[in-house]
Amino acid sequence: MKDKIRNFFILLFLFSGGVMFFLAYREHQPFAEEKSRQDAVRTAVVCETEDPLNRTIDFDMLKKINPDIVGWVYIPQIGVDSPVLKGNTDSQYLTRSFDGEYSPLGSVFTYSHTDKKLSDPHVCLFGHNMPSGQMFGQLPRFRDEDFCQENRKYWLYTPDCSKEIEIETVFEAEKDDEVFQDDWGKEKEDSQTVTLATCSGYDSTSLRIAVNGVVKKEKFISIY
Repeated sequence: MKDKIRNFFILLFLFSGGVMFFLAYREHQPFAEEKSRQDAVRTAVVCETEDPLNRTIDFDMLKKINPDIVGWVYIPQIGVDSPVLKGNTDSQYLTRSFDGEYSPLGSVFTYSHTDKKLSDPHVCLFGHNMPSGQMFGQLPRFRDEDFCQENRKYWLYTPDCSKEIEIETVFEAEKDDEVFQDDWGKEKEDSQTVTLATCSGYDSTSLRIAVNGVVKKEKFISIY
């Protein structure tokens, strides 16, 4: 009788462990799959160079994957090397990957009203703050002053040009703050400002972490 009870609890323990493993795998699977897809498209379209400003991106191939891809952002300090999407609405790519398929990670995206050449005086790029660190999950690291001082540059690419951007300010703001408004800086800025933004924390919140950078160098691409 004791052996039967012991065996029952052993089986119950193994079953419970199996269920927990399955649930953990199911929860992690979309993140692993998305990483694989991101890695695959990066390998296919990015040509590396010593100077990131001279990197080339195959936008012809990207446009075949999804015509909503309007740029590419490279922030190596936090593991971001991704397409930039512009949808028909501001929420379209909150839950869609770069290929337009459903993904809980969403994409790095900009406002639907942004110029498709990303040439507006002020451009906002958004990404989810993922616990896995994917998308803009590591953007909060720039709140550390030492980290930010050592990693001030990132790059934005479009079919027309490559841009080297230098971070100037990092702060927390409400989602309706001036920095996220359509007409922010259009009259007072001589150079283009690019804001990286994500939620402040993993739960639903109106607070955003904003990383403001200014374009310091541009390399225009001749297309013949």
